[in-house]
Amino acid sequence: EVEVWGSVIEHADKLARAEVSLQFTVSRSKAGSWIALADLLEKFPLIRATYLNGELSTDRASIMARAAQRGADTDTGDESGNESEMSFEEIVLDYGSRATTDPVLSQQLDAALISMNPDSVIEEREDIADLVGNVTIAPDVAGHSSLDAVVPAHYGVFLTTQIEALIDERTCRKDPRRVGSLRVIALGEITGVPGAHLDCECGQDDCPKRGGGTDSNGSAETPADAADAAAWDDLLPEPADADAPEVEDVEPSVAPEPCAAQEVVDAEEPVVEPEIPDPMDEPTPEEVPVAFGRALVVPGAPVLTVLTDPDGILVPRLQGYGPIDPDYAATLAEIAKTVHYPESVRTAGPLIPQISDRPQAPPEDPTGHGGHTVPPPGALTYAPSATLRAEVLANDPWCRYPYCGMPSHLCDLDHWRPFNHTDPEAGGWTVLGDLIPLCRADHQRKHLAEWVPTLYTDRRVEWRSRWSGQVIVTYPR
Repeated sequence: EVEVWGSVIEHADKLARAEVSLQFTVSRSKAGSWIALADLLEKFPLIRATYLNGELSTDRASIMARAAQRGADTDTGDESGNESEMSFEEIVLDYGSRATTDPVLSQQLDAALISMNPDSVIEEREDIADLVGNVTIAPDVAGHSSLDAVVPAHYGVFLTTQIEALIDERTCRKDPRRVGSLRVIALGEITGVPGAHLDCECGQDDCPKRGGGTDSNGSAETPADAADAAAWDDLLPEPADADAPEVEDVEPSVAPEPCAAQEVVDAEEPVVEPEIPDPMDEPTPEEVPVAFGRALVVPGAPVLTVLTDPDGILVPRLQGYGPIDPDYAATLAEIAKTVHYPESVRTAGPLIPQISDRPQAPPEDPTGHGGHTVPPPGALTYAPSATLRAEVLANDPWCRYPYCGMPSHLCDLDHWRPFNHTDPEAGGWTVLGDLIPLCRADHQRKHLAEWVPTLYTDRRVEWRSRWSGQVIVTYPR
């Protein structure tokens, strides 16, 4: 009994998980995550109080507690010992109170930690690569396998962009299959799985994406293929007469001279020489193995893009992923397109809520002219230039509608003050001070005017309900 009881005490955490699982009728893994969260919240009273007050979901509280634990040793003060500085837990709490999704919150907390303690993030990244990095493929049901992986961020971005680019290149919007099914086939083709090939199955003869291997009748032969085959047929020699006697090839040097008359002699049966195999002519095996295809790289897919600050103040960002530490950004410089943050972003700074008395910025020019008296180049054109679009995306990594986490490079750029197509000079101009990224759904929602936005010079957007007067503020970073 002592040995059994000692074993139970030795594994008290398992006993606790089992009891919580029974009392709340949840799985033991869920019970374990609750216990781990309780242990973390014991160290962070501000986050615990906010959570127990019902202001945070369990998932959001977990994200915040883990971030606070990672930054527990971070010094948020300055050399002067200014006591107005916030603790890292207070910074986490400030970010957690914003109108963001949980994935966006995670990225914001990562950026804050990298900004204040990059060495700890570099060490953590290296530890994860050494201890956790892995690819596991396990048998699933009904002839399927499940795939799970922990890989470097740029691996994930590369695969994602390649898969999406291949789907966009090969299928149209009328393809009846789920996006998930298309992604599976695309992954197979990209990684060179034999037989994996993505084609549109819309069934339309005029499909703009069809033509990657079949015609509208499902035949793999195209008119060009038929013409090529006919051309090759013309080059082939005429078939020999089956009744003609076989004539041995004779070297010209030993052939007899022609003469007017020759004596008729009995033909001797030729001596059959033993067949000597040509060492350069390798025999064809009976079963030819199917070679693995090379990994496909879609030429039109976007390259890896890293935003960096030449002054080293702003946290680098890998487009399609989020904030990364400076050492990782330097490693990617050889294989990625490096873009510097525009001047407007560098002037704004990191925007980390460290100073409690940070002055409030005024609203943007209500005319939508961005403070300009004379329209700058491109201001009277509805579509922004590539340079201006890049500047807006660098300032605003996500959709600016409350609780939306759509990456800004997948969003529309909306004029805060509407653009006047009849008289462009009279409406909002196409300038940084009148543009915000909104995903397609929120772009349409904004035009319903249920929530009216006000853009501030520090890129904050204040959304006010037309009916209740409630105000929700979204932040650029």
